[in-house]
Amino acid sequence: MTTALRLVFVAGLLGLLAWLVDPRALVARLQSAEPLPVLAALVLVQCQILASAERWLLTATALGQPLSRGRAVTEYYVASLLNQLLPGGVSGDVVRVWRNRGDARNAQAWAVPARAIMIERLAGQVVLGVVASAGLLVWVLGDGGAIPGAGVLLAGVGMALALLALATAGLARWAPRRLARFAAGFGPAIRVAWLGPGKLWRQLLWSLAIVASYLAAFALASAAIGAPLAPLAVVALVPLVLLTMLLPISVAGWGAREAAAAALWPLAGAASADGMAASVLYGLVSLVGALPGALLIARRRVHAGAGRQA
Repeated sequence: MTTALRLVFVAGLLGLLAWLVDPRALVARLQSAEPLPVLAALVLVQCQILASAERWLLTATALGQPLSRGRAVTEYYVASLLNQLLPGGVSGDVVRVWRNRGDARNAQAWAVPARAIMIERLAGQVVLGVVASAGLLVWVLGDGGAIPGAGVLLAGVGMALALLALATAGLARWAPRRLARFAAGFGPAIRVAWLGPGKLWRQLLWSLAIVASYLAAFALASAAIGAPLAPLAVVALVPLVLLTMLLPISVAGWGAREAAAAALWPLAGAASADGMAASVLYGLVSLVGALPGALLIARRRVHAGAGRQA
């Protein structure tokens, strides 16, 4: 799907959702958002980016890529901002690979930075998937089991994970030769980055902190618009909303995230308008929280221009 089609799709989906949930109710919820939870969510976005940079630094250095803490933080802010603005939700990570590659004439120079970034992001998705599955299981076995649709959600997550595993296995089998060589080194790289001495607990610690910051920021966004979620609902439902941001049909998760929140919030006793408003506010908070990346890009351009003049 081209960028133009994605933009049209997202705009149409958001318009349809706003119409279905009552545009006036949606606007009223956003206008009434409490500032303190929003500010707290903005702080959490900074914590999430800093923790993500630490996880990337841990992974890259384990694979032998030289990377300083300052550069890791700078590059992660830039990538986070681009992920908020460009289609797919991973475009900033592609740029991060390109900006941290070695010798561009050497094909292998791309391999280590690409593997480091893919493994770093994969760690977060694995932990998020585990949290989502565990939260849904507790939801189904507990009070949530009485709510229609909870069991269907759990089955859907299981099917989605199974299809993802099959698709990954199929890609590894039928991949072109160059991609196959890259994939061949992926398994050993994961073992080094995740299971090397002292690595596992640090990977888990950073990934849990990052996932917790995501969930808490979304919960604060929902509380800010007057629809606080119970802790179990945060753990069971918010990860599902966040996972929809990986779908390649959206732009930085917009549209798919709001549709999921509008569908899932009634399971927690809130209105669909509450879910959509919380998702929109979360998206805005994430975008504003990543804006330091724009300052870093501008700063580098100024320095580059000064260097050329000199």
